[in-house]
Amino acid sequence: MNARVALQLSGVERHYSQGETSLSILKGADFILRAGETVALVAPSGTGKSTLLHLAGLLERPDAGR
Repeated sequence: MNARVALQLSGVERHYSQGETSLSILKGADFILRAGETVALVAPSGTGKSTLLHLAGLLERPDAGR
């Protein structure tokens, strides 16, 4: 089955800075969602689930990737 791609993130990176400290949340993350698929993001707190969704929903801009 070769369903069309509904959403794709490639090499996405997101970093946050606080003073001189930089925190890398996502480093080169890839994500593909095909039409008709259902997915669940399951991971420990602080691993970037919300950040990934914010990037996918265009609420934030990635520091790298597309």
